[in-house]
Amino acid sequence: MSAAQWSQREQDRFMGKQYIDYEVYLVNVDPDKCDGCEKCIIYCPVDVFDFSIKAYPNRPQNCLGCRTCEAVCKSKAIIITEI
Repeated sequence: MSAAQWSQREQDRFMGKQYIDYEVYLVNVDPDKCDGCEKCIIYCPVDVFDFSIKAYPNRPQNCLGCRTCEAVCKSKAIIITEI
């Protein structure tokens, strides 16, 4: 193996450890805007939300970023942000 090949291999190995292979989303529900319709709970495919008078993200780590909850929220209380 030449020095250049070895160097490239080391760079590839290092780069693999530097970058993560998944996306993380911040799920925010504005309690002042939420009207309690529960549509986010009904339509969320991965069960992110719970309900107690108003919806709240109890399992935000489950969020896939599909934004279905944002689309069905008529009061625009839900904001999904990729972080």
